[in-house]
Amino acid sequence: MKNSRFAIAALCILVVTGCTTVSVDRAIGVSATGKAYVETLKKVNDLSLDTSIEFTANLLPTLPRTEDSLEATTEEIRKRSLLIGNAHEYLDGLASYFSELEALAKGDQSEATAKVLGQVAESLKAEPLELKLSEEKKKAITGLAGFVAKQVHAAAVEKALVRDADTVAQALAISEKLLDEQIRWVRLREEVERKKKYIDNVKKPFIAGSQLGPDWKKAWSAEVRTPPVIALLSEAKKASGEMQKAWIDILRGQYSYTEIQSALKNVKAGIEAIAALRDAK
Repeated sequence: MKNSRFAIAALCILVVTGCTTVSVDRAIGVSATGKAYVETLKKVNDLSLDTSIEFTANLLPTLPRTEDSLEATTEEIRKRSLLIGNAHEYLDGLASYFSELEALAKGDQSEATAKVLGQVAESLKAEPLELKLSEEKKKAITGLAGFVAKQVHAAAVEKALVRDADTVAQALAISEKLLDEQIRWVRLREEVERKKKYIDNVKKPFIAGSQLGPDWKKAWSAEVRTPPVIALLSEAKKASGEMQKAWIDILRGQYSYTEIQSALKNVKAGIEAIAALRDAK
């Protein structure tokens, strides 16, 4: 009888330990994925800024050549560059949070690690002014601490998740807001440039009865396809949604890496494809 009790107790410990290990592994997994998400998003932002600068450099010679037009256009891009710089500093803070959460989940449950994690989480509350969330959006995100599955996460990890559930969710929402701004900004400029290219390279030669060779076919094909940068930003938007979902799932103790990993893979492929197109020019 005594041996049976010992066996049952040992089995319970094994089950609890197993569950804790799985949950800690999930915390480690979401941390690694979060860092990969931040790294990928920063590359997307850099690419969007490069696209804006390239477009503006092409546009400037067509504008009235006045000091005012030059200064106004230049200042607009300077502000754009500053926004990306501030956003990247904020995203670096998010990556730091995931790094410290990973350390905590791996067993470094010292007071120093817990303290640093708390400090990083606190810094994420100071979002860039240009990307500040509306009170309505913040309210919609608030209350995620209640999602944290009790006795599923290791104690130190659970404590951090309860404390930081809303803060990290808001940080991820800010990253999506930045993507929305990038999509709006780039799409407006892409549409202007595409319209001009269509008129000059497709419409005019077609109507004029000119010989329509490979260059015309290439120009027409480019017109009917989604611009690569817009397609990339759409994939990044999808990745953002998956990352936010992953955060909710890890709070609940339920997490699969498949969707977010697939989305990040597609974004990476898009970045490489655009880089190859630019190198070929």
